[in-house]
Amino acid sequence: MLRAKIIYSVIIVLCLGIIAWSTYYTLGGFDPIEVYVMEGNERTVIGKEYIESYDYEEFHARMQETIAQIDSGRLRGMLTVVVYENENIGKDSIHYFLGASQDVIKNVVRLPAGYEYKEFRTEKVFKIFITQHFLVRPSPEEINELAQIKAIEEGVILQPLSFELYYEDQSLSVERWAQ
Repeated sequence: MLRAKIIYSVIIVLCLGIIAWSTYYTLGGFDPIEVYVMEGNERTVIGKEYIESYDYEEFHARMQETIAQIDSGRLRGMLTVVVYENENIGKDSIHYFLGASQDVIKNVVRLPAGYEYKEFRTEKVFKIFITQHFLVRPSPEEINELAQIKAIEEGVILQPLSFELYYEDQSLSVERWAQ
C-alpha cells in the first residue's frame, strides 16, 4: 500500500513537472534575449507625462486609453512608454511619458487635447526584442542590466531613460539610448 502511494506520488510530480516545463516553453520562457546595437536615430513621441506612485491597474488603464487614441486615429504611431530613471521620486513611484512614437512629426496636423510631443535623438541604440509572454519575460531590471552590460562593452554611457515599444502581437522591444 505504501509502495503504491509512493509510485502514484512520483507519477503525479513527474506529470506536473512536464506540464510546467511545457507551459514555460510554450510561453517563450526559453527564448534567448539578445542586445542588438543599432545606429542612432531620432524619435518623436506624442503623449502625456506622469509622475506618480506605481499602480499596475492605473498604468494599464492609461495604456488602454492611449491604445484607444491610436485605434481611433487621433494618435498615429506605435504605443510607446518612455520610462525615466528618476531617483528623486522614490522606489515605489514611476516617471513615464506614455503615447505614440513616430519617426517624424510632419505627419501630425494637430495634437489631441492634453497631449504634448517630445523629441529624442541619439547616435547609438541598444535594442532588446522580447517575444515572451508577460508571465515569463524577464523583469525590467534584468533587461536594463543586459543593456547596461552591452553599453559598457561598447564603451558608451546610457541616457537615464528607456523606450518600451509595444507591437500588436503582444511582443515588445526595449531600447536604451546612448548619451
